[in-house]
Amino acid sequence: MKWFEKCYSRLLIDNHITDQRPEYMSRFSPEEYVRMVKLSGVESSMVYACDHNGNCYYPTQCGHQHANLHGRDIFGETTRLLRQAGVAPIAYYTVTFNNDCARRFPQAAARSCSGKTHEGRYHFTCPNQPEAVAFYERQIAEVLKYDVDGIFIDMTFWPLVCCCDACRRKFGRAIPTTIDWRNPKWVAFQRFREESMAEFAEKLTAFARATKSGVTVTHQFSPVLHGWYLGQSTGIAEASDYASGDFYGEKLQQRFGAKVFEAFSSRQPFEFMTSRCVNLRDHTSSKSDEELLLSALTTLANGGAYFFIDAINPDGTLLESFYQRLGKLNQRLEPFRKIVASLQARLQAEVGLYFSLNCCVNQDLDGMPLAELDAESSSNMSVRRNAVCEELMGTAELLTQLHIPYRVITERQEEYSGLKVLFLNQALYLNENECARIRQFVQEGGTLIATGASSFYDVQGITTGDFALAEVLGVHYSGEDSPGITYTGDELVSADGMVPLVTADADTQVKAILTFPDFPVNDSEHYASIHSNPPGLKHSSSPAFTVHPYGRGKCVWLAAPLLRIRQYSQQAYLRRILGEFLPAFVETENLPGSAELTLLKAKGEAKYLLCLVNAQNELPVIPLHQVKLKLHWDVMPRAIHCVSSGKAVPFTQQDGMTEITLEQIDETEFLCIEEAAN
Repeated sequence: MKWFEKCYSRLLIDNHITDQRPEYMSRFSPEEYVRMVKLSGVESSMVYACDHNGNCYYPTQCGHQHANLHGRDIFGETTRLLRQAGVAPIAYYTVTFNNDCARRFPQAAARSCSGKTHEGRYHFTCPNQPEAVAFYERQIAEVLKYDVDGIFIDMTFWPLVCCCDACRRKFGRAIPTTIDWRNPKWVAFQRFREESMAEFAEKLTAFARATKSGVTVTHQFSPVLHGWYLGQSTGIAEASDYASGDFYGEKLQQRFGAKVFEAFSSRQPFEFMTSRCVNLRDHTSSKSDEELLLSALTTLANGGAYFFIDAINPDGTLLESFYQRLGKLNQRLEPFRKIVASLQARLQAEVGLYFSLNCCVNQDLDGMPLAELDAESSSNMSVRRNAVCEELMGTAELLTQLHIPYRVITERQEEYSGLKVLFLNQALYLNENECARIRQFVQEGGTLIATGASSFYDVQGITTGDFALAEVLGVHYSGEDSPGITYTGDELVSADGMVPLVTADADTQVKAILTFPDFPVNDSEHYASIHSNPPGLKHSSSPAFTVHPYGRGKCVWLAAPLLRIRQYSQQAYLRRILGEFLPAFVETENLPGSAELTLLKAKGEAKYLLCLVNAQNELPVIPLHQVKLKLHWDVMPRAIHCVSSGKAVPFTQQDGMTEITLEQIDETEFLCIEEAAN
């Protein structure tokens, strides 16, 4: 068994400290470092071999060692002591964002169309530049001479839209100067960016595995939720032994992100990183114990390994009080960690959210020159927004509120066993195989809930002028789009953004139509209301919400991006119109919509974990009392017990439902359900 298959509690101590003052890193002690790790109670620890500054923490022969170490090998000392302490040592190494490499090889710099090669403190290299790749390989070879179980390669993504000489030569044609997601030339350039980064990741992975037999290799995968700009693709996941990355968003981002990681991870468990501090820029403002606990519980409830991040002080010391806190947190997490690890449990759900990285584009940028994007983007975070992730997050929130377990389906998955409903959110770019699998899913009795212009383009941006899945959707593109604001149905539920106007097939049931404002949205002279763009006096004839039979299944289609709007009116409308198409997994009493419910199935055993995580916006959480669950489930339980206490849980069965009452839930409860023998 690989180390990561048994280690579900993990730690990283960030170390990006410069050597610009002699005091920096002068008090670092490997013995103290390992004492803090042991105090925390984690099972594996990631140790810095080289940071974003390009400072190595071992005596490198090809790069720059942190000057204040005076030749001392603190990476080697620390990993050796971790091994002796029974903690799995993992190496951290960074690429692309490596200041020493960028300055050492200026010809290898990533370069925007306007010539930008760095942003603030960060200096970039291009993965298509051979000098940079060779440098990284030399240092990875040095790092892997040490007794480490794995290596995490950070920053395997594009820091900017690179137009350097190496990219121009490799692309082999003129790089488009304007963003246009409707232009196959621009889409081809984006696919080139994705393929280049994936090739870079695979090259480093292959090199690491050839250098050290049995080592695990993983690349930073958090850009999976950040859209086209960073050039992430399934190739990064395929170059990794498991999915891993750090996030800094709200609880919904983690709930959805954990399921994305679970779906993309080549092997399980995935690894979800959570920082001690409130964000990456704040060095001292710690999250509360309850925030950290709920984050770890959310990861475990989705079958993953939780991972905490601390940051070292400039002088090389650590805050002991935090590791004491972490030790107590790990004690509280122990029963949940142990059972998820022992069962090697995986997510189960009847509802799937289709997630294709090819579709994570931002059409709002269409027509913007690259030079203008470069000038406006002081940080690439500002261009990471994309409609697909926004709509998927809104769908995830809706399902969470309804306590309907869901999982993520990727373009890599070839069959959808166990699914009854599949959401296809703004999936503009689908290849022929993806369409065939979705078509078969509906043909065989599944329900597809599709939105917007899903399947309008193939992955290269080519279109026939109609949806590739038109015969499944039951609607056809008219060649026109709506104005910037639309209203749906008699309820006049609003949505921003242009939506495709369609015609419906004869056997398609049109359940609601679109209404538009009387005047153009941005007209400063002609308008109905000075503050807003209210619905016009007449309804259109354009379908807004349709249902179409296909084979043994059906397709529900929504024109407007209502699912991405996380507001009461839109979500109440969606709950009402989609309710009849969603499986009723559980009926609940006294379980608020803020609590997440997930279902995990044991590997090779007839056991399940029903996980409830009571994450609330205001902390500490208010305990829940007399929580009643009625499971609409074809599994007949033999026994149920609470993981927190080990106590048996009484249950009854009536009319095919399993009924359970939990007297109190604080932050969480996991129920271990043993299936009765047939």
